[in-house]
Amino acid sequence: MDFHTLRIQGLSIRKIAALRGVSRNAVRRALRSAQPPTGKRKRLKGLKLVPYVDTISAWLADPVKSLWTGERIFDELQLIGYTGGRTALKDHLQPLRRRPQPAEQRFFVRPGQQMQVDWGELGVIDCGPQRMKVYVFVAVLAWSRALFVRFTTDMQMLTWLDCHRHAFTFFGGVPNEVLVDNLKTAVASRAGKTVVWNKQYEEFAVAHQFMPKACWPARPKTKGRVERMVRYVRERFFIGRNARDLDLLNAEAEQWLVERANRRVHRITKQTPQSRLASEQPLLKSVPEYDLVLEEPRVADAYGLVHYRGVRYSVPEEFARMPVMLQLRRDGLTIMADGKAIWQHHYAPIGALLVQDPSHLPKPLAPRHDRFAELAQHIAREFGDLGHCYAALVEKRAPHAPLAVLREVLDRHDEFGRDVVAPILQSFVNAGVAKRGLLSQLCYRRCPVPRLSRRSTRIPAIAVEQRSLAVYDQVAI
Repeated sequence: MDFHTLRIQGLSIRKIAALRGVSRNAVRRALRSAQPPTGKRKRLKGLKLVPYVDTISAWLADPVKSLWTGERIFDELQLIGYTGGRTALKDHLQPLRRRPQPAEQRFFVRPGQQMQVDWGELGVIDCGPQRMKVYVFVAVLAWSRALFVRFTTDMQMLTWLDCHRHAFTFFGGVPNEVLVDNLKTAVASRAGKTVVWNKQYEEFAVAHQFMPKACWPARPKTKGRVERMVRYVRERFFIGRNARDLDLLNAEAEQWLVERANRRVHRITKQTPQSRLASEQPLLKSVPEYDLVLEEPRVADAYGLVHYRGVRYSVPEEFARMPVMLQLRRDGLTIMADGKAIWQHHYAPIGALLVQDPSHLPKPLAPRHDRFAELAQHIAREFGDLGHCYAALVEKRAPHAPLAVLREVLDRHDEFGRDVVAPILQSFVNAGVAKRGLLSQLCYRRCPVPRLSRRSTRIPAIAVEQRSLAVYDQVAI
């Protein structure tokens, strides 16, 4: 409009062009148009597509071809001679495929009717030598909009149920319904409206007298009152806090809920969730006493260890290679065998791979006493007190192959004699060494050519029948 104003003031086109730094033709175009100039010329687009507009309309009217993507239509048009670009084609298809979206219907609930829950992933934190993911469990009472959050490092079944218990305790009761996602800890399988619930979650729901409901897959708006709160918790509370100590983080989160989150004025209700929660609590059912325990079967390995979530826990040695049952609670696990508790463990700290009680370590294997005692007496007869000391050392240091070590002493004594073997055994006793094969190595170094063995080996005379070799000449002929 600036060009029109200057023209009305009596300035010539040449003067206007000089003042504004544009060409005279640009001034003429601006004066001919009622719109202010944009600095860009209008170019006609899609001229090469014009001959194929009717074909495209026919394809979009077809119930099958209407499902073609823009790339598929571009490929089909190239086969019949289209030489234009795909951008012009997609700009042409966009308004044709735009479908009117129906208006959303707001969902209303009664006080105490429903609680909506959801999980959120907040990122990775450093916990000593390992990096752990942090998750947040978010629960919202649909009528009062009261909020509850709890931070965890996993989304397993035990954590899932424990977060429900904490939410019921925080809200002061149990609602009639709990609306959840289609996660495996809640929904075992689903076919349309037919939902098969996870057995453990169904037992938990029956014990707490609430009806679980699963929202439609790929439709988060079904539980929209909790969906937005995951981002709200991340932005308003989590960012900038130390998440290494989850107990401290959850304590701070509960304080934040009471002092800030549930005291805000809600945009829809125009009231604070805390004031509405006070009106809703009398309609909630009381939280029952419940022993939250899960059971998982295991078989202890040969070392008396059972595996649970990447950590090995020890059992008494008499239960090695036997089936056991793990009872999982929030404070630790109990190992059961034949219906009786045989041991209890606290959960391993982050980064630990083994939790073993010292009393569960297997006892050192005892040597074969009868044969060992016989060989030890034989060595004692040959070497005296030195033989007794070395036999005791072998029993202490080499429990897995004591007989072989003692036999080696007798064999080297037969080959080299007492004068060679005794000093080596004395050095072994002084150093506390009992290793198989070491005595032989040292004996052969000191005396490469052993003396003849005292053991006499007589080869028995065997009578062999003498036969004539003429039999083979007859066979050859």
